[in-house]
Amino acid sequence: MIKVFTVSDIHGHYHVLKDALKAAGYDEKETSHHLLVLGDLFDRGTESDLVFSYLKRLYDEKKATIILGNHDYFLLEFFNKQDDRTVFNIKHNGFDLTLTAFSDQTVTVDSDFDAIRATMMRRVPTLKPFLEQLPLFIETRNYVFTHGGIDGSKTDYDEISKKDFVWQYQYDLDPPKDKTAVVGHMRTAHIRLKEDPHLKLTKDNLNLFKPLYKPQKVFIDGFVEFSKHINVVVFEIDEISFKDAFNQ
Repeated sequence: MIKVFTVSDIHGHYHVLKDALKAAGYDEKETSHHLLVLGDLFDRGTESDLVFSYLKRLYDEKKATIILGNHDYFLLEFFNKQDDRTVFNIKHNGFDLTLTAFSDQTVTVDSDFDAIRATMMRRVPTLKPFLEQLPLFIETRNYVFTHGGIDGSKTDYDEISKKDFVWQYQYDLDPPKDKTAVVGHMRTAHIRLKEDPHLKLTKDNLNLFKPLYKPQKVFIDGFVEFSKHINVVVFEIDEISFKDAFNQ
């Protein structure tokens, strides 16, 4: 059996990620351990460059699989010169922290984005091609792992757009037939608050941020930018199903 250590929504919090993996018993030198990241490596934290360097190394060593999230997609929009989106994401999504980390320049909505792009392409030439080839989901015999959600009512996943995979919420969707959908994107705390109006959002209530298990749905986004906590959920997957899904 392969132990798949699954995390999501790191949002530029490298040290929180490393501490969470250590606490969960993850050992990159152990051949039966594999790291799976369900997207959103960047934004809102100040260590996006460190997150990328760490995960890219594990990815290159075939010790990690990484799925595209909406915040990772923001960088592709930036590289493709969609500067209206860049301004929006700087204002609302902490994207300036990502650009600052990768360019080593303080970035604001008034920055010269062409110059920032050129700097980043020079400093981190592997970033754009890495993001361009990330999968939208990983499917094993019993699970479908994705960032946002997968519409189980569709028999052909090719009918689902990239935007839908990274943006839609599994909470509102049917899971795939006979499989469990494992997702990030929607914070577990917000689901609990949505379902119980008597709860209050506070850092002291650690139970708010823990993984949330529903019938055929598992939610793992621990709201790291608020809680300073990243969930690590371990799935044991048989080697044949693992090799088929993860192309190892």
